[in-house]
Amino acid sequence: MPRAILEPLDADSATLDAIPSHIIPWLRAVVVLSFLSFFSAVTLLSLLTYRLIRWQRKAKRTNQFVILIFNLLIADIQQSLAFLLNVEWLRVGSVVVGTPICYTQGWLVSTGDLSSGVWCFAIGLHTFASVVFDYRLSKRAFFTCIFGLWAFIYGISLVGVGMYGKSLYVRSGVWCWIHHDLQDLRLWLHYFWIFVFEFGNVFIYAIIYTILIIRIRTGAYTDEQARRVKEISLLMVVYPIVYVICTIPLASARMSAMGKHPPSYARLCLAACMITSNGWLDVLLYTLTRRIMIFSDEPPSDDNGIDNFVAFWTEKPRRFGGTWAISGGSTEHPAGPHRRNRTFGSLSLSLDNDSENDLVGAGSRDIKLITTTQVYSEPAAPEDYEEIEEMARQMRPRTPVRRWSEESGRVKEIELAHIPSTKSLRTLRSLQSKRSQLSEQSKDDSMK
Repeated sequence: MPRAILEPLDADSATLDAIPSHIIPWLRAVVVLSFLSFFSAVTLLSLLTYRLIRWQRKAKRTNQFVILIFNLLIADIQQSLAFLLNVEWLRVGSVVVGTPICYTQGWLVSTGDLSSGVWCFAIGLHTFASVVFDYRLSKRAFFTCIFGLWAFIYGISLVGVGMYGKSLYVRSGVWCWIHHDLQDLRLWLHYFWIFVFEFGNVFIYAIIYTILIIRIRTGAYTDEQARRVKEISLLMVVYPIVYVICTIPLASARMSAMGKHPPSYARLCLAACMITSNGWLDVLLYTLTRRIMIFSDEPPSDDNGIDNFVAFWTEKPRRFGGTWAISGGSTEHPAGPHRRNRTFGSLSLSLDNDSENDLVGAGSRDIKLITTTQVYSEPAAPEDYEEIEEMARQMRPRTPVRRWSEESGRVKEIELAHIPSTKSLRTLRSLQSKRSQLSEQSKDDSMK
């Protein structure tokens, strides 16, 4: 099939002999931010690769969300590499069309921007299915979708290459991309899909937020669960905001160019700084909000839905365990009708600033100790599971050949959820000691 032939390059698409001096600092900012995104994405990708290999050896299973993050990082690496190649234009002081660097940069811009949107949208859909419907695809269907999405990304990008070959990517501002005469190709093979995934993300997370708020107001959760779900619902808003803020500037700049209002080089560089920041912002966002899944030594389960979120802007919850409150107050003496009208005074005795004992007396002869004990239980926070896993690993005795001994074989079967934290044990012992003291004091007072 013969390829279409473009007109000779004009001033806007031909080689830029010298980058304007006032644009060089802007272009340097693009390179710095793209390197930050590249480095952070490669670092987290390497860690996830190690985790996935280790989880596969240990449990022969993987978590779908972690796989989606893995693919998003690959997309972010492509996107950051595209703008990192601007270091070549800074080195030579010009943008040279027709070189392998120019062609590679144009290809990476097309595939990187598109793939970043695709995987952000896929993560949004997966979150929607998990949180709202508690639904996950089967393993076969999931990996089929993974393959299909990458085929879609590269298939769309190959359409233009198949039509125009090496003449497709030329100078577009201060880097290389699709020829500005191919407006329809830019729109339907790139920007249309960018906007679909951009506003699709906003729509999905808006639905999730609305459903969670409705569930909270209708009493679908306990008070503690409602507080946590409300934090998570606010967290949901962050994901689409980050993606939209990063992608809108460049998309709007290119769309204005299609309307015969080409943006300045400075505006293009500012937009490039935003879109290439997608990588390090994704790494920061998912590391802070879903670190339980990414950094867990144990293979995370797919059956966790909303529990894998951590609201990083809120105060950390108190460590799980029992919280004991001992209090006392005025009461009527139970001795009989002739003492009903008596009023009782009370004396509060502090015990290590943790609880109070109230001594209630009717006069000089009788005294009564009134103790009210309230017990509060708190659910385990995400960081508690990290501590439990670490404690469990330390408690597992092993022989020199790293096998379970016969004497310690039963330790292997202990469920992690039943292993209390050291802090909880100390608190429990302290409370038991105080209760024993109060009980002995009560007996002494009754004997008096």
